[in-house]
Amino acid sequence: MIGHVLVGFDGSASARKALRFAHDLAAQTGARLTALLVLELPHVLPIGPLDSYIVTAPQADPSEMERVRRLLGEAVADLPAAKVDQRVEVGRAAEVLCEQATKLGVDLIVVGARGLGVGGRWLLGSVSDRVVHHADRPVTVVH
Repeated sequence: MIGHVLVGFDGSASARKALRFAHDLAAQTGARLTALLVLELPHVLPIGPLDSYIVTAPQADPSEMERVRRLLGEAVADLPAAKVDQRVEVGRAAEVLCEQATKLGVDLIVVGARGLGVGGRWLLGSVSDRVVHHADRPVTVVH
């Protein structure tokens, strides 16, 4: 039985489909629904020898955190009569999704087949692929 569903959201069309699917599934089964948006920070970029590097963003910018909270809130508000727990975390999307799934004790993770990465670049399913291969519970990938 499905009692709690976690859906990954990044603002992409694929993530919106996943959110809608997870919402409909939760409504049909009476499951709790949690939507998680993971803000991925840029990594350290090497620029030459090992002692030369740039840290592009060592911490989450408060204005960016507010922007992604709004993005998630607006997407959830578009769902009909939905009660959705909303969470925003910082880290690598696939790892955070798997960690939060375990922490929250969800029964199912739902992700879109393709999504947006840092800076709005399209990732060809790398997050969904990593979640499918590393999650310790069932995963549904929505196309």
